[in-house]
Amino acid sequence: MILPFGLSSSAAAGDRTSGPAPACVAMYESWRYTDAANNCADTVGVMVVYQDGATGPCSTLPPGASSTVGEGYLGRHGHPDHLAACEPS
Repeated sequence: MILPFGLSSSAAAGDRTSGPAPACVAMYESWRYTDAANNCADTVGVMVVYQDGATGPCSTLPPGASSTVGEGYLGRHGHPDHLAACEPS
């Protein structure tokens, strides 16, 4: 598999996506960072999927936690498109 120069995928590095993140996980984008807030009753794994198809690393968020999970719109992959559920490797 050959990826175009500049594209990277954490999924290729071992993290596995399993569809979109649950609706109870919120994504917030600033000019510099993308944050996620877990409003679910259970711990979730999420990764950012960018508009160019690249993915960020898988982050584990316990219930009620918020964390920076990726780059904002000035990052090398542009705006985040959505959060995907993932299982850390």
